Amino acid sequence: MEILEIIIRITLVLHLLGFATILSGVLVQTKNFKTGAPVTAGILHGSWLALITGLVLTGLVYANGEEVNNLTLSIKGLVITAIFFIAYTFAKKDSAPKWVVPTIGALTIANLSFAVIMGVVA
Repeated sequence: MEILEIIIRITLVLHLLGFATILSGVLVQTKNFKTGAPVTAGILHGSWLALITGLVLTGLVYANGEEVNNLTLSIKGLVITAIFFIAYTFAKKDSAPKWVVPTIGALTIANLSFAVIMGVVA
């Protein structure tokens, strides 16, 4: 296994940990959905980690000479960017509108589903 492949796999682990952090932050706040759950630091930092590692992964996979599914990467990029900006917008508030944290959770699950169902590498 060459060094670029190892870097890709390590970056993929970090990418998945970012999504796990987002989902765990959403699940912790489920009891507050009716009153407006706050966006926790875990949600914000997980979205930042997933966004950055997703961009790095795209470049690394292209550099490795693999064909990628551009439609999937475009959808995933838009969704994780939306998650990050929603989280960033409401992170400093004590409570967010009722729709914020459940929407972040739904978008996170959708993002993971796109990757698994549509495939990232062609």
